[in-house]
Amino acid sequence: MMKKLYKFSAIAAVLMSASLASCNHEEADIFDQNAAHRTEEARKMYKEILLDKGGKWQMEYFTTEEEHGYVYLFTFRNDGTVTISGNNEYITKLTNIDSNVPSYGSETSMWTILSDNGPVLSFNSYNTIFHLFATPEDIPGTERDEQGYGHSGDYEFDLMKFSNDTLYLEGKKNGAEIIMTRIAPEIDDETYLNEVVALADSFFNAKVPAVYVNLPGGYRHVVLDGATQLPKFYPETGDYITEYVGRNAIITHDGFTLGKPLTLRDSIDGNDYTIQHFIRQKDGSLLCTDDNRITITADALNKVVGDERLLWRVNAADCKGELGTAFAGLNTGFKAYNGSSLVHFNIGLNVLNNTKSPYTMVVRIKTKRGSYLNMSVPYTVEYIGKDEIKFVLGEMDSNMKTFIDKVPAFKTMMNKLASSTFKCSSNSLIAPVNMVLTDSSDASSALGISIQ
Repeated sequence: MMKKLYKFSAIAAVLMSASLASCNHEEADIFDQNAAHRTEEARKMYKEILLDKGGKWQMEYFTTEEEHGYVYLFTFRNDGTVTISGNNEYITKLTNIDSNVPSYGSETSMWTILSDNGPVLSFNSYNTIFHLFATPEDIPGTERDEQGYGHSGDYEFDLMKFSNDTLYLEGKKNGAEIIMTRIAPEIDDETYLNEVVALADSFFNAKVPAVYVNLPGGYRHVVLDGATQLPKFYPETGDYITEYVGRNAIITHDGFTLGKPLTLRDSIDGNDYTIQHFIRQKDGSLLCTDDNRITITADALNKVVGDERLLWRVNAADCKGELGTAFAGLNTGFKAYNGSSLVHFNIGLNVLNNTKSPYTMVVRIKTKRGSYLNMSVPYTVEYIGKDEIKFVLGEMDSNMKTFIDKVPAFKTMMNKLASSTFKCSSNSLIAPVNMVLTDSSDASSALGISIQ
């Protein structure tokens, strides 16, 4: 809309200039000089802005609405050079077209600010790392033939506005809305961009089946495929097939941004809420800066532990207290009984399919002869509030019955699991792939578990 308004103003100025020329030639010349002067002043202003405070910027770069965004870093210099750095899979494909693993690349080229209908930031010499998105060539690794248009990215941008160390741009050819934010000049490009890539899993981890937009009235919308940065949204009580809305997005060093605003209906309070920008909180959740009553999180932690689709494994390093002692004693106890050793202790998804229950606890051991033996017990879950869970154990299989009385630590642990209520906690409310189950009656006793 801003671009359309600007173009309208430019056309109006031309028409006014023509009208003035028909009445008074001298006034038309003065008007033209003032317009040229204003454009030149804007060009100088934006050049000073880009070079100020070390000249380093982060760009949230978008091509089309079908492709997610990419983080690029720019260091502008007064001699007309700019160093551009990125970390994405298409940089990798420059040397290995079959790889989808992001890699870092950096290259120095030229930049300038042109005068058009307004100031235009132009990267006017070819930069391998950045111009790959504007090159009209077929994109490696896709099923479609993109020959002739490629990613449809831009390398020249209309400079629309500057506010609070943020530049607002628009792709000159394809119209994508772009944001550039000033960052500290001492930041190391490679370290920073590697951290952005690593953050993708902590924002949206593919092991967590779904996360939710939590609206102010209490209603939720499901978010799928967040890790791909092409998320899909649909009402929690709605139908995915007929009601989902897709967006492209970008994960940055600080948060998560949709390429275009998205309006969601809260079916509880009946209001519509528009979301686009999110920043990461200390608890791992994403807070909407368009409306700070809105967050993105996983489900309640106890329901994540009780999700029928998930398989959890006990981690010895994160166990403590009575449960930690019992778990650490399993290996010693199994070896003392018949020379076997603990392989793993799983809870959750019934991978054995040996009962009608969706949940089983499975203890897998390796015998001294090298064969493997599973001991299992089905269970159901009870949810208490949003962060407590109780495991209601069923009948043990014959293998578990044999070992339970022969290995004291095993019996202690299973009895504790059957009799306790556990408080669930995690270092991330949006990607709780690691969880701690603390005995609600004994805070010193806990099990650490991880999604497999």
